[in-house]
Amino acid sequence: MGRKSSPRIQARKGRLATGALRVMSWLPLPLNRALGSLIGHLLWWLRSDARRISEINIARCFPAMPALQQRQLVRASLVETAKGSTEIGLVWHRPDYALSLVRGAEGDTPLRETLDGGRPVLLLVPHLGCWEVLNFWLSHHFSLHAMYNPSGLPAVDQLVRDSREHFGTVMYPATARGVASLVRTLKKEAVLTAILPDQVPDRRSGRFAPFFGEPAYTATLSPKLIQQTGARVFVACARRLPGSEGYRILLREPDPALYDSDLDASLPALNRSIEALIREMPEQYLWSYKRFRRRPEGAAELY
Repeated sequence: MGRKSSPRIQARKGRLATGALRVMSWLPLPLNRALGSLIGHLLWWLRSDARRISEINIARCFPAMPALQQRQLVRASLVETAKGSTEIGLVWHRPDYALSLVRGAEGDTPLRETLDGGRPVLLLVPHLGCWEVLNFWLSHHFSLHAMYNPSGLPAVDQLVRDSREHFGTVMYPATARGVASLVRTLKKEAVLTAILPDQVPDRRSGRFAPFFGEPAYTATLSPKLIQQTGARVFVACARRLPGSEGYRILLREPDPALYDSDLDASLPALNRSIEALIREMPEQYLWSYKRFRRRPEGAAELY
């Protein structure tokens, strides 16, 4: 956002954004989530673009789901997505408090054993639940190394970096040089890195693979990192608990075919691994993201 604006306009946008995030950080968690719920319902009733995109994605990904159930899932996902937007100010400005909201973890024993045994770990972290809280929990307990793509607004970028580095996360730029540095670290040390695997990559960095049965342009970075570093893989998220209960960390084993050196086998397995975790809490997935905006040759546009 704001990449083509003048520095003065970027600075103004940055101040407005960080100001809004700070206001959100002052709200107690119950009130913060109530505001998010209200915004989510407005997104539904106002027939927003987020609703339209969510409807398309959910219809494509769950074609056998009855229409009423699809509508319910769209509405619930808009509410959860809006909660994610309001809680991010609280999370970024108050990282220690955000970490205190974590109510335990499932599946973390194999992760600890892997790192203790000297093997690096790659976490697949889809846009599910609150991934910023997951970042805090990981960097608090382990040596976390992660890539970062600036937003284009310096004030926001600084807030994000300060927040993510609060517990010691080592950040790498999302560039060829940054990836090379990360690979070298993973080869030398038993550290953990996290990748957002469900973003649409650029045209040189992906291939089409099924995602809920729909062809999705999928980044090849994760399978390549696995082959280059020998990392063990987990799929992870911070699940948003009901009311004001906070979050619970979930870690799951991936589809075994993800370790295959053939991308035609590993990429579909990557997406199946993400799907499995999403199915546990489909309302907390970011269905308003244009996951299928890049289409196979000859396929009709969806959005």
